[in-house]
Amino acid sequence: MRCAVYIRVSTDKEEQKTSLQNQRSLFYEYLEKQGWDVSDFYIDVESGTTGKRENLQRLIKDAKERKFDVIAAKELSRLARNGGLSYQIRDIAMENRIHIVTLDNAINTLEGKGEMFGLYAWMYEQESQRTSTRIKAALSSKARKGEFKGSVPPYGYRLNSGRLVLAEDDTPNNVKRIFRMYLEGKGFDAIARTLTREGFPTPAQVVGKKNAGLYWQGTSIKKILTNPHYVGDLVQGRQTTVSVTSKVREEIPKEKQIIIENAHQAIISREDFEAVQQYMERRKRQQAKPKAKKHLFTNYLYCADCGKALWYVHYRKGYVCGNYYKHGKHVCSQHSVKERQLIEVVLSDIRNSAKTLNENEIMGRLEVKSQQARKQTEKQIQSLERRIEKLKEQKTGLIRLLASGTITEIEYKEATESGNAELYSLQEQLNGFQSQHGNKSTGESIARLKKELKQFMKLKELTPEMVHRLVDRIEVQADGSVNIHYKFAATALLTA
Repeated sequence: MRCAVYIRVSTDKEEQKTSLQNQRSLFYEYLEKQGWDVSDFYIDVESGTTGKRENLQRLIKDAKERKFDVIAAKELSRLARNGGLSYQIRDIAMENRIHIVTLDNAINTLEGKGEMFGLYAWMYEQESQRTSTRIKAALSSKARKGEFKGSVPPYGYRLNSGRLVLAEDDTPNNVKRIFRMYLEGKGFDAIARTLTREGFPTPAQVVGKKNAGLYWQGTSIKKILTNPHYVGDLVQGRQTTVSVTSKVREEIPKEKQIIIENAHQAIISREDFEAVQQYMERRKRQQAKPKAKKHLFTNYLYCADCGKALWYVHYRKGYVCGNYYKHGKHVCSQHSVKERQLIEVVLSDIRNSAKTLNENEIMGRLEVKSQQARKQTEKQIQSLERRIEKLKEQKTGLIRLLASGTITEIEYKEATESGNAELYSLQEQLNGFQSQHGNKSTGESIARLKKELKQFMKLKELTPEMVHRLVDRIEVQADGSVNIHYKFAATALLTA
């Protein structure tokens, strides 16, 4: 029996780390007693009310691929404190003939103990809802006393005993400069480009976020320009979650928000703040326009250097690197290409390919090379299958080594993770070769492609359908030259 072990704690606090260790110890004892093999450990440090947990999603994905036979958790609340999510996990398990077992013995579908599933799912969700209500009440109480209840203070401030005070760096002056630049007529993205070019750390970098981006974004500028904290007022409770099981947030009417005027030192005067809000609303009305047209090569063009998509720019009548257009030359160069020029290149390539594919001699060569490729693919499949089977045998023995004390838990985890990574990689390769092996002969593919090309050749202009059917990706170099990846590229290579 292949067992997937799911372990979860809510936070990374020290006492929760101890809980992680205790849960692991319980599972080692349980698995040794049952004589099951460990498929993998799935460990999350996250609230049970959300389904957006990295390893829970990996567990669900692996369940759909039937990589194990049973899911084990300490109790149902470890898997989910959300009724809808609990049922989703249960249904996925049932559809793939996977059992669910909890160590508190409340749920054990192997023994037919599943009739109380709904009751436990409801009970754990209600418990989370009550906890959420208590926390919100406590935070509201702190807010009414003038304490900042967020974990991250606004850019330009720092926290001192729960109160906002001016940061002792350049960020307060930078806030003033952002407001000034906007009143001078610069837009959100233009201000962001200026700050990126001058090397100012982003708000996320200032507070030390792990996923902090390197460049300022227009959305960050807008957030600063609309934050009422900068006039010295403590404004909290502007949004709330719809429920404990949903991350959707809804706006709270201003009359119900918790506002403490002059709670801390202001960075921006009330007059300037109001002027910015009015100016922002006016510009919004002036810039209102229909949704931008999707151009012929949208979602096909990419910068050869930074990898970002190219954007269509009307006055250029062509495309420019999105990174350059948004952040400036500090980040990338133009990599521009005219749309008309690109259309002519693609049409020329398609016409040349259509002529080449009409040659009977080339069709014969392609079929021979296709047969050679199929034989090579069969050898690759057999080799991969042998390697996968050997790796599975090695993994089967690991739990025995762990139970006997020959290897430590850390060594077991490292070996299991390494084995799973290699097994996953080998399986991906095998799937790819099996897909190739199952394809129709190259001759049939060429015939179908030739038929499509002939149909398209009747058209004088390049159409979106032609681009969709024949073009995979286009990379644009710094000098404007292009490298076009066609969906019939493999065919073209065989003719060489």
